[in-house]
Amino acid sequence: MDKLSSIRLEDLPVIIKFILHSITAMDALEVISELREKLDLQHCVLPSRLQASQVKLKSKGRASSSGNQESSGQSCIILLFDVIKSAIRYEKTISEAWIKAIENTASVSEHKVFDLVMLFIIYSTNIQTKKYIERVLRNKIRSGCIQEQLLQSTFSVHYLVLKDMCSSILSLAQSLLHSLDQSMISFGSLLYKYAFKFFDTYCQQEVVGALVTHICSGNEAEVDTALDVLLELVVLNPSAMMMNAVFIKGILDYLDNISPQQIRKLFCVLSTLAFSKQNEASSHIQVRDQPGQHSETCLYKKITPSLASMFKSVPKYFILIQYFS
Repeated sequence: MDKLSSIRLEDLPVIIKFILHSITAMDALEVISELREKLDLQHCVLPSRLQASQVKLKSKGRASSSGNQESSGQSCIILLFDVIKSAIRYEKTISEAWIKAIENTASVSEHKVFDLVMLFIIYSTNIQTKKYIERVLRNKIRSGCIQEQLLQSTFSVHYLVLKDMCSSILSLAQSLLHSLDQSMISFGSLLYKYAFKFFDTYCQQEVVGALVTHICSGNEAEVDTALDVLLELVVLNPSAMMMNAVFIKGILDYLDNISPQQIRKLFCVLSTLAFSKQNEASSHIQVRDQPGQHSETCLYKKITPSLASMFKSVPKYFILIQYFS
């Protein structure tokens, strides 16, 4: 175990598999705690380091070999976590020991990216431990042991591993947003934000769908948080949000359930999308000159005085929502 940090990355999955298969109920916590401590994070951070070195090598015309290195490193890391997932799925003792080892870590500085990845893996793999994971995670968030920087680093380094757990991560985010504790709500909103930022198009659609569900729930705290996240995502990546504009437009059917202040936020999201440079003629959100008459299949939403200030620069325009008869 003392030589674990010196093992080559490509050999690490085999070594970890041997260690996990050798664990007994008596020594599980001791072995997992030592494994967590001794496992050198340079193996997990390797893809990012290779990416940085790739930039340097490009200037020397040697980016190709670095790219192959990076791909190989990422494959080894994915294989490593697959080995751990398999052990956790079939050995309850290992999953419980791993949670306990993280739970026993008290110092903020001792918490690692690897810990957060493991909590996500166990949460998505073992249904019986979901409540336990949520309790541990809530305690860590409340005590400040798990903060935004650690979460961001986790997604940035291990997005290839985490994207396969997208639905479980969104389920966890949803659970946290139902909390009355502001720290839990903030952490849940960050899960949505980073899932959208680092995952693929399908996961981005799932994120927007989950946020729309929160907005239509009628719970004031959830609505405010979800709208804030939507607005942040629109600013962060308007082109990706434009692909999901049809889901956001659907919120207009539930305006009776949200407050004027929340309507202001919603129209801010819509107007940011409608007037963004990425918006094209084929956009799901249509902004047109006000016609003299409207057809029977169209319903015009009045912009309340509290929203009028947002549209001073475009007084001849309004939002047109099309309904099909």
